[in-house]
Amino acid sequence: MICWLMSKRSMVHALRTLYSWVLPSCVLCLSSCGKKDVVGAGGPPDMMNRVQPVEVMEITVMKLKESVGLVGSIAANESAELRPEIPGTITAVLFEEGSVLRKGDTLVKLDTRELEAQLAETRASFQLAEQNLQRNQLLLEDDAVSKLEVDAAIADHARLRAAIDLLEVRLAKSSVTAPFDGTAGGRSLSVGDYVTSQSIITTVDDLSRLKVEMQVPERYLPNLKAGGTFTLRAATSGPDEAVTGEVYFVSPRIDENTRSTLVKGYVTDPPTYLKPGMFANITLVLRIVEDALVVPETAILSTPRGTVLVMPKEKDGATVAEFVPVKTGIRTPGYVQVTPVGPPVKPGDKIVSAGVGGLILFPGMKLKPVEPVVTPGRPEETDRDLK
Repeated sequence: MICWLMSKRSMVHALRTLYSWVLPSCVLCLSSCGKKDVVGAGGPPDMMNRVQPVEVMEITVMKLKESVGLVGSIAANESAELRPEIPGTITAVLFEEGSVLRKGDTLVKLDTRELEAQLAETRASFQLAEQNLQRNQLLLEDDAVSKLEVDAAIADHARLRAAIDLLEVRLAKSSVTAPFDGTAGGRSLSVGDYVTSQSIITTVDDLSRLKVEMQVPERYLPNLKAGGTFTLRAATSGPDEAVTGEVYFVSPRIDENTRSTLVKGYVTDPPTYLKPGMFANITLVLRIVEDALVVPETAILSTPRGTVLVMPKEKDGATVAEFVPVKTGIRTPGYVQVTPVGPPVKPGDKIVSAGVGGLILFPGMKLKPVEPVVTPGRPEETDRDLK
């Protein structure tokens, strides 16, 4: 009986405690349902009346350049290894290593005495064949020879004429000449050396302009085209010695192993410190936007619904925050290109320029614009290297 009375008293005490907590809460909830605009346009009631100081700047216009950093190789405009087309002994070397050559200059001569003797013999036989042909043609008119003999004379005449042409070509090939204007390379052969078609006499490089070859990842293919520009620096370049070039070829194929495409460009009037075979650090320009809308990087606010700018707007005599959706583009130190995707955004519009990720901001919040503490420096040449 005693245990039963004690448990009954505990239950009564618990019910009284629950009643004291639940009833006031229900009353508070019911009274709250009759109020309007509890959180206003985006925040709790106490924040809606708060005025938030913010740094404000204007949206500006800037020329932006998007580029990608690559490694390429330098090659001569034209390059050839000179080899003799016929075997023979060198009788004369008529060039100096490193000398400037003109197209057609004779560099090396081979011994031609044997060819000259063969040519003289063939020419003598040709003269005899020509006389025989003329004689047989006259005799054929008198039916003194058969048509078969005349045909044989014609064939012999033609054969010897072709033999003369062949020997003259071989004689011409006994002199190795420069195929184009350029600079002579080194040589390891001298007068008296016997050479064949496998012997390299020297190299000729056209350095009036240089070719630059680079492999560009396939994701940049939409922005690759002939006529694009690039800058390069080699190991021998100084810190401020960037050389400018122009793209002239974009391969129509993608390498299956590297997933990149071959791009070639020219460097006109190259400096002397650039040599064929060098590696170069290349900055390839992908696209240029002449009049890009730009804002400081610190003005970009990323939300679950996308990227927005916080713009102060006048409403009912107060300055309030308005969230304007934008799309970001090219980046440059301190600035980001923006493109509106909803309400229009134009140069001169005011934006909150700093602290949007750290301040408590929501649409409709009252703002107090102040001058920015630090303004990002405007770069002279805006460009971003994409890695």
